[in-house]
Amino acid sequence: MNSFIKQSFVVSGAALNIIGHGCAHGFPAVLFAQLKTDGGPVVLTDHDTSWIASSVGIMGIVGNFISPVLMTRFGRQKAHLMCTVPALLGWVVFVLGNSVPLFLLARLLHGLALGLRTPLAAILVAEYTEPRYRGAFLGTFAISLGLGILLSHVWGAHLTWKMTAIVCSMFPIISMVIISLSPESPSWLVSKGKYDDAKKAFRWVRGDGEEQREELETMIRSQEREKLLEESKKKGEPQENLKAKRLFRSTINTIKTVMKIFKKKEFYKPLIIAICMLIVFEFGGAHMVPAYGNLILQRVLNKESPKEVTWQFTVIDILRTVCAFLAIFLLKNVKRRTILFTSGAMTVLSLTAISIFIYLRKMEILTYSFMLDTVPMLLMIVYTISFCLGLVPLNWVICGEVFPLNYRSLGSTLSTSFLTPAFIVSMKTAPHFYSSIGVEGAFLVYSVTLTVCLLIMYVMLPETKDRTLQAIEDSFKGKNDTEAEVQLSLIENGNIVK
Repeated sequence: MNSFIKQSFVVSGAALNIIGHGCAHGFPAVLFAQLKTDGGPVVLTDHDTSWIASSVGIMGIVGNFISPVLMTRFGRQKAHLMCTVPALLGWVVFVLGNSVPLFLLARLLHGLALGLRTPLAAILVAEYTEPRYRGAFLGTFAISLGLGILLSHVWGAHLTWKMTAIVCSMFPIISMVIISLSPESPSWLVSKGKYDDAKKAFRWVRGDGEEQREELETMIRSQEREKLLEESKKKGEPQENLKAKRLFRSTINTIKTVMKIFKKKEFYKPLIIAICMLIVFEFGGAHMVPAYGNLILQRVLNKESPKEVTWQFTVIDILRTVCAFLAIFLLKNVKRRTILFTSGAMTVLSLTAISIFIYLRKMEILTYSFMLDTVPMLLMIVYTISFCLGLVPLNWVICGEVFPLNYRSLGSTLSTSFLTPAFIVSMKTAPHFYSSIGVEGAFLVYSVTLTVCLLIMYVMLPETKDRTLQAIEDSFKGKNDTEAEVQLSLIENGNIVK
């Protein structure tokens, strides 16, 4: 129990950081609504709002590439501490700023913090916590993100946007305190050969039982073997490896190898699935609703002022957080394809129904006051539950399961890199869609986009729940489980199978 409390303490630093990022996702809705209602100090155009909302993604991809370097060189703890600094600075700029360029700077800083944190969070849980707790700890991240969005919107409904920024800045500050009091990752210390420090850190966070000691010794022995292998390879390396000719040949061979990988069904099929899943995630409203929710609800509910949709926006935020809790149990008990296509179909149908309802209202075909007030909010609730209960949590689950072990690093890098452009496009185009073809037209565009991606995944995606990576890989190769077992048996008996 003592070790669980210490692991919870370490993970709480990351969770508070993610709550802060949730606040950053939800803050544009507060900022845009209050500037529009109060008329100052800045008048924002659609061009301004789209850039302020989407600029997070620009620095996000930069942070994604910097984060592994910081983690490897400085350690998990220091890298975690570094990613909270731009988050805090972003809130400071919001508090002091009164112009579009400063708003953009604040969002860029938040994007950098988000990009630095994204690759780090899962690694922190993997290296600090016991296997039996990891699933629960990872589940808290989605809950933390939803909670941050909810809190920023609730505070924004009762405080000025500057005061909201001040309150939100407390999360990175508290997170920095917890991170400073936490030990360095034992795994990283072992990788650097600091075995005594690793033992102290491991005992602090995981305890000193027989099982824990065996795990630590296994980790140290494995690292020692890796270092011996590296040293033997370096000694056996010919000097001509350093020559430009050999370097050029090596580069060409690497390119050829990558091209061969792209031609393999067990790689390109998961890549297409991951890209489709990310498109569904973004254009289904994962980031658009938290940022533009006030505007969307005004159009859907036919209200004039953002203040008129405050409680409805709060309901949507609460549902998002509750769905994050329920999704943990759903993913544990229900097949992935069942969740994906049920959730996807309900999301598409609810978005289409909202569009049709708005068109009918504008044509004055629907005139009953009760229907005009109740039906659109019910449809928004159905959409929120459908999307947040299935498509949102499945995004990272499927992207993590479909790639074969040999190509997981390359596949994850490519699919994650695709997320940022998708984020920028969805956030940048949303205000222009709303002003040109209306929310109803935008929802129809999103429905068609989701339908196309879901159909592609329906054809390509195998069931992944409770299956090994090898079984999933064999599914993409077109082999059934029996064929895979026969081939494995032949290989083990010394026969070559082509």
